[in-house]
Amino acid sequence: MLLYRKEQDIAVRVKGGVRMSLPLRIFFDFSCPYCYVAWCFVKKLKASTPIADEWVTWEIHPEVPREGLKIQDVVPGIDLTTRRHKLNALGEPVGIAPGGKEFIPNTRWALEIAEFAREHHKIHEWIDRVYHASFVKNENIGDKEILLPIAKEIGLDIDVICQSLDSGHYRHLLQAHDQECIDQKVEWVPTIVSDGEKILEGVFTYSVFEDTIVHESAKISKSSNLVHD
Repeated sequence: MLLYRKEQDIAVRVKGGVRMSLPLRIFFDFSCPYCYVAWCFVKKLKASTPIADEWVTWEIHPEVPREGLKIQDVVPGIDLTTRRHKLNALGEPVGIAPGGKEFIPNTRWALEIAEFAREHHKIHEWIDRVYHASFVKNENIGDKEILLPIAKEIGLDIDVICQSLDSGHYRHLLQAHDQECIDQKVEWVPTIVSDGEKILEGVFTYSVFEDTIVHESAKISKSSNLVHD
């Protein structure tokens, strides 16, 4: 299978022709378990459906202190048992059980490093490792002692990262994404946008996700003007 790029469009050469990848913009925050579920949904579907997924950082709980908070302190009155069962059921098709995570981290550093990783073409590796640390290993991803070893593992320069965090170098990007969400009336994470339209947001099952993405992918394939070899 041959991949080639033109700007942010991706085409996949397959037997008998060329399939266009479906460009998706996905608004997410590392603190959101439903975003973790969506991340795993995308990973699974990409095995069979060409997707060009751009993950847009959005800090949804800037008020959470660096040490993090229990979810009960962020969402008073939450039913933890119902939440756990719901999340684990959503994650079952992709083999994850995120319902036991009852801690809300401060995600600013993790999101700022995501922008650094994007510049170095490693944002997908970064997102995958950070979600694993948070939801599988139950670590506090608001802690530099957790984040910097992950960055080093994927080949990022941790000295430059520390400088960028201390200076707030990437903070303007988080602010720009926050303003974009206001302008585009994005209210939930995850929110998935295709061709400028919100196609999925908040809580959805894998079957709904798959049906929606396959439908959108078929539309872009039909409209493609790529020449088949």
